[in-house]
Amino acid sequence: MVLQTETEEKIIASAEKLFYQKGKAGCSMQDIADDAGINRTLLNYYFRSKDQLFEAVFRKALGSFVPTLASMLRSDISFQEYLPAMVETVIDTMIENPQIPIFVLQELSSNPVRMPQIIREMGINPAVAMKKMANEGTLPAGKGMDPRQFIINLLSLCIFPFAARPVITDILFEGDNEAYIEAMKERKELVPILVRQFMNQNPKS
Repeated sequence: MVLQTETEEKIIASAEKLFYQKGKAGCSMQDIADDAGINRTLLNYYFRSKDQLFEAVFRKALGSFVPTLASMLRSDISFQEYLPAMVETVIDTMIENPQIPIFVLQELSSNPVRMPQIIREMGINPAVAMKKMANEGTLPAGKGMDPRQFIINLLSLCIFPFAARPVITDILFEGDNEAYIEAMKERKELVPILVRQFMNQNPKS
């Protein structure tokens, strides 16, 4: 059983590397088998198709941080406490796993139905966040702000700089990857400040 687990992990690691380097469409099952040092028959024993293998890679990527976010969200901490913890978790994960935004974009392009399903399976329920905000008066009704817009803005502030990393690094940081990483670390403190300022504004005033 241990041998099977080790083989699967080796296959998934090779697939993850090649999907990140070449994209899902840019590599074949034979490429993955060769990189993993196994034959195609053994690869097919564990994963019948590239799509099935990509799902395993995708689930591994989301599993590195989504369950943690879900657990924090379901806990007794307030939304004001959850906000900086969520931002820090997402940004740290994206710094350590730069392939995740690429996998997300590929999955949304090829199979837009599967990602919401997997996220729900991992315990993320936006209704819980919206309930916390309502109970705490985070977004008072008088401010005329839809909490769904708030969540979209929050996710965008956290994830977009990583999805657009090549462009941002080249144009804003002149190709200096270390400067880019430092800027992303600074966002762990900056994003909660920006979001709190946003919460205190009245878009209808």
